[in-house]
Amino acid sequence: MYGHPRAATVLAVERGTLWRLDRMSFRTIILKAAHKRRTMYEEFLATVPLLSSLSPEERSKIADALMSRTVEDEEAVVTQGEMGDTFYFVEEGEATVSKRGEDGEDKVLNTLKKGDYFGELALLRLEPRAATIRAVVREDQTQPKLKVAALGVAAFTRLLGPIRDILERNAGESYGPQ
Repeated sequence: MYGHPRAATVLAVERGTLWRLDRMSFRTIILKAAHKRRTMYEEFLATVPLLSSLSPEERSKIADALMSRTVEDEEAVVTQGEMGDTFYFVEEGEATVSKRGEDGEDKVLNTLKKGDYFGELALLRLEPRAATIRAVVREDQTQPKLKVAALGVAAFTRLLGPIRDILERNAGESYGPQ
C-alpha cells in the first residue's frame, strides 16, 4: 500500500471470502476519514475561548494531534496527586473538579462543560495533578457521556506555546488554592 515490499504473508487456515481494496481506494477512504476528523476538531476548537487568539492554521495543527476518549459516569479522567502527561478539552458532557481536603473528604470545586480544559497545571509546572476530574453521573441517560479530547505532553509543549502565558495566568482558577 505504501510503495514498499510486502512485510508478511497471510495464509488462510479455512475457506473464506477475501476482499481486495486497491491502493487508490484505500488512500481515498483514509484521507476522507482524516479530513472529516480534522474538520470536526477544527470546528470544536474554534468554539474554545482559550484558543481564540490562535490562527486557523495553529488550531488545525492541534486538531491533528488530538485523541478522543469517552469516559464512563463517575470514572476519573485524572486523579489528584498523580503525575500527568496529558492535557484535555471537554468535547461534550460534564465533569466535576474535586480536591481532597485535609480532613480526607473530596470537595467539589467546579463543574466543567463543553469547551473547558484541564490538566494544564501538571504540564506547565511539572507537578502532580492538583485535583481529580471525574465524569458526572448523568441523571438523564439521553444526555451525552463525558467525551474528552486529549493532547499529549510533547504536542502540548509544541503546539500551545503561543498561549502558554494565558495558561499560566489562568492556571489553577478551577482547582482552588495550591
